[in-house]
Amino acid sequence: MLLLLLPLTASAQHDTTGLGNVRTLPQVRVRSHHERSFQKLSSVEQSEVITADGLKGLACCNLGESFENSASVEVGYSDAVSGSKQIQLLGLTGIYSQMMLENIPMLRGIAAPYGLGFVPGQWLESIAVSKGAGTVKNGYESITGTINLEYEKPHRGNRLTVNLYGNSDGKGELTAKTNWQLSDRLSTGLYLYGAHHFLSADHLPHDGHGGRDGYRDFPLQTQLNLVNRWYYEGDNGFRSITLFNYIHDERLGGDMRFVKEMRGNDSIYGFGGTIDRIHVFTKNGKSLSDKVSIGTQLSASHTQQESFYGLNTYRSREGDLYANVLVDAEVGAFSNISSGASMRYSDMREDLYSQPYLGSQPFSNDTLGWGSLTELLPGLFGEYTLKLGTIFTTTVGLRYDYNSAFHRHLLTPRLHLRWEPIETFIIRASLGRGFRAANVVADNIGMLASSRTIHVAGPIDLEESWNGGINFNKTFEIGDERKLRITADIYHTEFVSQLVADYDQDPNQVWLYNLQGRSFSDVAQVDLNVEPIRNFEITLAGKLNNVKSTYHGVLMDKPYTSKWRALLVLTYHTAFEKWRFDLTTQLNGPQRLPLNVSSHNGYTTPYIYMLGQITRKMKRSEIYVGVENLTNYTQQHPIAGYDQPFTTHFDASVVYAPLMGRLFYVGFRYNVR
Repeated sequence: MLLLLLPLTASAQHDTTGLGNVRTLPQVRVRSHHERSFQKLSSVEQSEVITADGLKGLACCNLGESFENSASVEVGYSDAVSGSKQIQLLGLTGIYSQMMLENIPMLRGIAAPYGLGFVPGQWLESIAVSKGAGTVKNGYESITGTINLEYEKPHRGNRLTVNLYGNSDGKGELTAKTNWQLSDRLSTGLYLYGAHHFLSADHLPHDGHGGRDGYRDFPLQTQLNLVNRWYYEGDNGFRSITLFNYIHDERLGGDMRFVKEMRGNDSIYGFGGTIDRIHVFTKNGKSLSDKVSIGTQLSASHTQQESFYGLNTYRSREGDLYANVLVDAEVGAFSNISSGASMRYSDMREDLYSQPYLGSQPFSNDTLGWGSLTELLPGLFGEYTLKLGTIFTTTVGLRYDYNSAFHRHLLTPRLHLRWEPIETFIIRASLGRGFRAANVVADNIGMLASSRTIHVAGPIDLEESWNGGINFNKTFEIGDERKLRITADIYHTEFVSQLVADYDQDPNQVWLYNLQGRSFSDVAQVDLNVEPIRNFEITLAGKLNNVKSTYHGVLMDKPYTSKWRALLVLTYHTAFEKWRFDLTTQLNGPQRLPLNVSSHNGYTTPYIYMLGQITRKMKRSEIYVGVENLTNYTQQHPIAGYDQPFTTHFDASVVYAPLMGRLFYVGFRYNVR
């Protein structure tokens, strides 16, 4: 919240009590304004923060729907039957962005394909999107950037918050949060999210004459999500935060006639999946002196999944233990040193059992040796920060890790610069190295929704890349406390090694192999944010993507990545925000589709995607109504061979545009402070 204090009058009076002169304080007028999003101008990293108030302008049922008004992050589906969403940052899929929950790594490995649906939007206090290589404190997996989620804090959250939501596609959900201050030092919060699809719909035409393909646009889904968190503040600056999270998710999709009992049926195509996940973390910190503090992060998670795509059965499980110890010390008047040690143990197993489609070959991982991955990752890191007032800041970091699965010693250097040569004009630059272990199926989950024969060529290497970028930010005062902000940036990511998913060699096969050639991403973006008149905000952004990889010896555009993208966000609210109007328009450029994919050869046609919402705010409650995909644009022929699901003609993995038609929703929020 921004507070504007305007002194009106000041006067002095003689004291009549004999205690001396008393001076009347200046009167003030307080005007509040809740920012939807903002740039962290003082940060050495380029970071955009989407606030809880900004998320209220969207349906925001989950994290996957929280980036619709962000130009930096794009969201799409991995296939046309599972409902699995994936993001893109700097032109690359979300597996190359480090997803954090309150600065602790989360949603990695086998949790990534469906992870965006595991974070209810109503729980979020903010989302911070940082582009480029991140700090070495959090490991080496930040390649294109970091997305840090902050849940509501129990010691400052509402006593009770309830959100009810329903849409025209038959989905209903309930979100409830309650926070309790148990003592001056201890508080706790209990958060509940439940969602269920009551109906199923088939709106997607398979031809130009209004015929339907007979498949559910989105799978029937039931999810239960529980969080209990604790906050304790003790003596001498000691603080402790602990969180427990349990998620159960079930999905059923495919042919409209399909029911769960038909699993294994070779005439009606069905999809189904069950995921159970437990995640626990605790963070503890203490000030040792005015200039030295120490903190610990401990995290444990277990994820188990079983799903079937037609006759394919995919089972996976992953256990993850993570520990991080950090010591932060001020050195002199301008310097800071952060150092520490970390340990991660990850045990992952993927199994894919496939009955052969007619004319295709069965898949087996028995002799490939990639289906399991056990990593022990001890690491050390150090980071030095030099800050010369508000003019110049630089952070130099280096970490060392040993990866037991790949038997490699890894050095990860990171460099960040921030320079403000003139007031409100900021230049940032970053450079860093990153690594990650690929998950053969989880990283390419969409391929299961097809009849393609899957080939894994040899042992898979550890992925490695370099990322560098520069950012410019300028803010202008345009009167009456209104501002114009312009941001421009360009980033380059170059892979040294990468797991390549090649859909171009043959329409009936997908090849997974180590990169042989170049793979890179160049992304340039310009954002403009202005409040031309009081209470009316405009965000205008444009982005160019040049993302290429080498497929069977040929350097080609990466599939399913827009060549360019434009965004327009309009927000207006009346006095005291009693009424609020939000309208978002996306213009999505052409995307390359894999060669020899049925009738989808070449590049897609640009399309417009719009969503809007009207919110009425009352004393303790809010009512909101909205629409998604206002233009009702949907992908034609999203499922190739829909009428021949168990032949080599079937492919539901070619998704490049919305699968859901125009969708209306209504919601109600109630708060007790």
